[in-house]
Amino acid sequence: MAVHRHIIGLPARLPVAAMLLASIALPAPAFAQSDPATGNGYATPPHMAPPASDTRDGASIGTMQAIKPATTTTGINPCDTLAADPLDADRERSVTPVELRAMDGDAALAACRTAYETKPNILRFIYQYARSMEKQGDYAAALDMYRSAAARGYPAAYAAVAYAYDNGQGVTQDEKEAMRWYLDAAQRNNAWAMFNLGYFYDSGRGVPEDDAVALDWYTKGAVAGNARAMNDAGFLLETSNTVPRNIEEARRWYIKAADAGNAVGMTNAANFHLNGIGGPVDMAKAFDCYTRAADSGNVDAMNGLGYMYYSGFGVTKDVAEGMRLYRSAADGGNATALTNIGFAYETGEGVEKDLNQAMDYYRRAADRGDSIAFNNVANFYDKGLAVNPDPVLAAEWMEKALRAGANFSRGQMRDNSQNWSLPFRKALQRRLSDQQIYSGPIDGGFGPQTQAAIDSIFGVR
Repeated sequence: MAVHRHIIGLPARLPVAAMLLASIALPAPAFAQSDPATGNGYATPPHMAPPASDTRDGASIGTMQAIKPATTTTGINPCDTLAADPLDADRERSVTPVELRAMDGDAALAACRTAYETKPNILRFIYQYARSMEKQGDYAAALDMYRSAAARGYPAAYAAVAYAYDNGQGVTQDEKEAMRWYLDAAQRNNAWAMFNLGYFYDSGRGVPEDDAVALDWYTKGAVAGNARAMNDAGFLLETSNTVPRNIEEARRWYIKAADAGNAVGMTNAANFHLNGIGGPVDMAKAFDCYTRAADSGNVDAMNGLGYMYYSGFGVTKDVAEGMRLYRSAADGGNATALTNIGFAYETGEGVEKDLNQAMDYYRRAADRGDSIAFNNVANFYDKGLAVNPDPVLAAEWMEKALRAGANFSRGQMRDNSQNWSLPFRKALQRRLSDQQIYSGPIDGGFGPQTQAAIDSIFGVR
């Protein structure tokens, strides 16, 4: 679902979380390991995927016109100060642009109305007048004004009209019309439109999903300077199953996105620095990227920074600060932070040990889809921690973890299945048998046939 283009650092899709042995201060590997005492996972910061599309709405224009924006210098106008768009390459560069959410709508509307009425041929004033209308919620009037600027060749206005169609602001939502406008804007070198075209192909919105085409548009947008496109190009290069993965190139784009101020890019760059993915481990850079992203309000970075403090990984250990950051991240909706808080209650480090609280946090994290939480709930049911032992429920939760692609859980079932009870192992085999995935004996022996059945469901929801 498209969201407003001016909002960054949105919740992201999460690939598999990296894990750390709770009792050993080692660089976090890219897979999960268990705490020897508990068998449960302790989640380090996951990689961050691109947020949902931050597109602008828009209307359609018949034919492309090779008309350049007016370049007449007018000096700084109050309309520029109050309504210049960070995503408008043709804005007045001597003023600080204003995110739509931070705009003083009343003041901007008055200033831009005056600027437009006084100098109607300055296209940026038309565009900024439309922005001020959009801020005030007058979407139909804003769309008309954006169309006017687009008809006279203003590149950012094409993307604005596209955004209106994309989101149904002032016009009936129409993804195909939105895409046509984004194409017009992209052909005028609008980096934000390039990003949105990438997102359309990445998510399969209005077109068949195609990672190769998405990556091409993300790369074009990134080269043109869009920080979100830099991050999303990195994410496809890291995770795509249909274009060749290139972890070193993914790292390069994440770092560029971070340097350009994108909070999700900062978080991804931090995770790569932390884990030594695609390049050397660099704790100082990981700490810096997490800190900057967390300061901007990114909850995933708060969790990452909390991990560093809680574990003493790359910084002086400060369990209290780690817990504070975990709680801030959890309050902001980060599921991994809930798992980490649960682990603290399970082990009693940083809080008084309380298995009931641990189970409560694991369940809350599981409700939000955290795969390590699935594993940890399974472990509690298997061991009878805070609940009565129930191998059937334990097997159900383990299947959820495996289907969610939890490498940690796959490793447990492959390498450490003997640490799980025999009734649990039989119950998991029975679940696989009931689904006609496994045809071997229900004996709790996790040999090649059981492992093949587990492989067949791994990452398959």
